[in-house]
Amino acid sequence: MVYKVIFIGNKESDDIPLSLTFQHLNADKFIQVPPQFLSSLKALSSQHSNIIYFQNIDEVVKSEDLLTNLTFNYYIVILFSQNSSDQKEGYLIGNLKKRGDLIIGYWPFNFNPAKIEPEPVHDKLRDLIENSGSYLEIALIYSV
Repeated sequence: MVYKVIFIGNKESDDIPLSLTFQHLNADKFIQVPPQFLSSLKALSSQHSNIIYFQNIDEVVKSEDLLTNLTFNYYIVILFSQNSSDQKEGYLIGNLKKRGDLIIGYWPFNFNPAKIEPEPVHDKLRDLIENSGSYLEIALIYSV
């Protein structure tokens, strides 16, 4: 079960849409994102050139096997890597009106599933804020 995030391409690549595929977390395992996390990370982008945010998500397609009828208001992708030898990691966040921002998927597929439990994820989100300067790059990508 996956989410395919399709990004807006440039004019040269319009025939080949850019996309990432995120592994789905079960709805009972969705992880709450602290309310101030996204705004704090956006504020840090003015101080650190390694943090960027922009709107580039065209649509998010759920696989047919995805047994969730939840309708998300918007989506955000967070991608990050600490150094050039690290593989990028990332989370797909969906917003539900009454529950707020929730991590609903992770990337890449070989991402250690033990890191997908709430405590390690919250530790990682906290580290992205507290030690943002130690990351090679952090990208926040919003729905258009």
